[in-house]
Amino acid sequence: MKNIKPFSALYYMQENRGRAVLCIFMMFLATLMFLAGNYIHSELYTFEKEFEYSDKLVLVNAQSTDEEFKDFADFKKAVEEDDKLGMVLSSGRGFGAMQHGTVINLEMGGWRYVFNSVQDMQEVFDHLGIDGDFSKCKHRSMIISQDFAKDRGIKLGDKVDEAFDRNLNGEYTVDAIIDDGSFCTFYIYEDDDNLGRLYIYSDTMEGEGLYDYVKSLAGDRKVQISESERSSILPQFYIFYVLFYLIDFLIAIVLAVTINSVVTGQYLKRTYEFGVYKALGRSRKEVKAKVAAEVLSMNLIACVIGFAVIFLFTYLMNELVYKPKGLYLLYSSNIGFIGFIICDILIVVPLILSKGRLMAKADVTEF
Repeated sequence: MKNIKPFSALYYMQENRGRAVLCIFMMFLATLMFLAGNYIHSELYTFEKEFEYSDKLVLVNAQSTDEEFKDFADFKKAVEEDDKLGMVLSSGRGFGAMQHGTVINLEMGGWRYVFNSVQDMQEVFDHLGIDGDFSKCKHRSMIISQDFAKDRGIKLGDKVDEAFDRNLNGEYTVDAIIDDGSFCTFYIYEDDDNLGRLYIYSDTMEGEGLYDYVKSLAGDRKVQISESERSSILPQFYIFYVLFYLIDFLIAIVLAVTINSVVTGQYLKRTYEFGVYKALGRSRKEVKAKVAAEVLSMNLIACVIGFAVIFLFTYLMNELVYKPKGLYLLYSSNIGFIGFIICDILIVVPLILSKGRLMAKADVTEF
């Protein structure tokens, strides 16, 4: 008796395809939060390579007064004498980074590095693992990635200035395009009279360890040690994550209420069916298990379809839209997965509990 066909979780879906498809479609909408999360995290992903570079290079600037510049010179000497550190000097003149696009059409500014010579740039690039043909590089050269060039429509040899991007403070020639996937802007600007910027690196330290070591070496000297880009950029994205999870919660509530309304009507029509099951000896626990199996089966189908659609959509968007622009939509992300789980749980769990409790009360003698 326990194996009678009508008690199977799939039996109801087979016999009521239209209603099942409607429920599956609404559950499918929950999987779209995975895609939305991937879009949000793809914004932060554009900075990943820059975070890697910033973890390996500490930027130290001289401050404005003569006394402060003496501190900078003294600190520079201390770095030169430290066998754990390497360094290159560059102009203290301010430089901006060009804007780049993102998959949700926000404009963002990347990091910028300024070198006083091709040799200094090559020294740092060797440390960072950046390869390329830099034979044409010279004073006022700009180096960007292939992705950056695609995004801004730049070709090798192009000249760019403030008319091209408001963050530029002069004319520069794109003399090298590298394949590093970053949105950094690298400048060569020869300025031997104003060497107020110092890039420090180490073969044995990086990240917080390197930053802490440099700060300790600086001591009370009045020099400006820039925080890592990871530390400065990540807090700016917290608001995106907070808004995403808030919207995710609200959408989950709306979907939960809508699906619950639809499914309640369906199960009320099945009260007699479940009353018969109980009359045939099925326990309240078994009835609740059947309801749970039906809901979970529809949810599983919705998830399989949803993720298949999302991966296909992501592939097509990357190949046809984003990659030609030097951009990339992530196929998966923690924020997308968490957003989906939150939405799915808020829909499925209340549905199982409420409908299971409702059908467990069914009694054939009431009809």
